[in-house]
Amino acid sequence: MKPISIVFALLTSATVSAGINVTYEHSVRQEKRSHAHVLTPEEEKTYLEELEQKGDFHLLDFRFAQTKWYECSDPITGNFTNYSCNDRRGIAVILKRFMDDYLPQCVQAAMDKNDGGEIEKLHIIHDGILGDRRHSPRSLHAENRAIDIRAFRVTTYQNPTQTYAFTEEKNDSFYDDFRSCWGRAVHENNGCPKYRGSFLKTGSIGKEDSNHQYHLHTSVPYCYRGDYGRYYYKR
Repeated sequence: MKPISIVFALLTSATVSAGINVTYEHSVRQEKRSHAHVLTPEEEKTYLEELEQKGDFHLLDFRFAQTKWYECSDPITGNFTNYSCNDRRGIAVILKRFMDDYLPQCVQAAMDKNDGGEIEKLHIIHDGILGDRRHSPRSLHAENRAIDIRAFRVTTYQNPTQTYAFTEEKNDSFYDDFRSCWGRAVHENNGCPKYRGSFLKTGSIGKEDSNHQYHLHTSVPYCYRGDYGRYYYKR
């Protein structure tokens, strides 16, 4: 049995009531797909406490290497929507690497095509990373390989801080450019084919969450031999 201290070190300390995959539809981009419920900080705390009480630590035996995102102090900072940043949040190594290597590049690429400016600081407002593996073991969230982005908060060298909220239609072009860049990075650096022939749809999904508020599901899919792993959800 794993001691609970190790479990909390692996995951954020701040997740599902019995959430099952639900299909949502983004009214603007018309993308429909099943999506696992992603745990809020309160749900995650309850989830970990339940695992400790029941001794179900096998549910945290991730299939992919894990690390930590130090939301308050890493070069890319972040916070769960309406919460303060977390000292450490569990995340798959490959997603953390892609965030560090390609997320600033893709936000910059989107800015270059829209508002301009050079990034000095980048912050992610998100709706979570971890999903409950009891109910959605095939989800990329169950392996900490996906993050639901609500907004980017960007401080540039030239201008005051600007927030690119996914909810606002004025940012549609920005997010289309960001997604195309991210999809290209996933295609070229993780061996994933273009999803339905589109970089924009590779590694991300635009849709509504259960409260009918937009977020951008952003992931590094599980790919091998130039194709998607069958066991895990694509994108």
